[in-house]
Amino acid sequence: MFKVNTKTSDYMSIVLTHECNKQCPYCIDKYRGCHEYITLDSIKKAITFAKSHNIKDILLVGGEPTLHPQVVEIAKMIKEAGFNTILTTNYTRPEVVKKLDKYINSFNISFYNQKELPKQRDFKADLTLSTLLYKGGIDSKEKLDAFIEKYKDDFILKFSTLTVCNDWTAKHQNVDFLDNLDAKKIVLFNEIEGLIYKGFVIKRYDRIINLNVEQSFKCHVDGTISDGWERVNVPARPLVLNSVLQKQR
Repeated sequence: MFKVNTKTSDYMSIVLTHECNKQCPYCIDKYRGCHEYITLDSIKKAITFAKSHNIKDILLVGGEPTLHPQVVEIAKMIKEAGFNTILTTNYTRPEVVKKLDKYINSFNISFYNQKELPKQRDFKADLTLSTLLYKGGIDSKEKLDAFIEKYKDDFILKFSTLTVCNDWTAKHQNVDFLDNLDAKKIVLFNEIEGLIYKGFVIKRYDRIINLNVEQSFKCHVDGTISDGWERVNVPARPLVLNSVLQKQR
């Protein structure tokens, strides 16, 4: 999906909606559940902005972007405007993902032990499987190696440690085995430590190198564009998701 030398100025994220059909305890969307969908007019403005800033890649994110009723039309607009188009999805709506295939360059599929996953042979777009490393999940070299062996032939694999956004993530972020992994160390986005392990990238959000790095642009669901995930005059959800955390215990 990204090359290791990708700069934050190369891409922009567009938030299509904060609606989601999952309740993941590690979700970083502070506005999850806000009943909003970006408009086509806001998409047109985002395209104009991206062109004027020489942005190459546009990421369609959420929430779950495939819940947007006009997601196919949005992807078509962005693709026809000449951008490399990437969509992050939990793959709970495979029929929508298939419709998007003609307009998306790369699907970034969030892994959470789905029983059903797409197969690269059925898609024109590249398929990336994005997997979190955390305590109680993939938290050892043996588990990481087994995961890579299972999925390496079907997907581009991308790994990340947790971003601390609530109590659950704070308790589960630590995965010490990465410190002793026989891997090449790199710096990603001039911001965080990364590793290249068996040809795959591991982003270590537990190793922030530069807190003041320039951030990429984001087009929010209300059409405003900024370099942060915070929205003006819209309160974020609490850091501790008690109802979600109880379900995970």
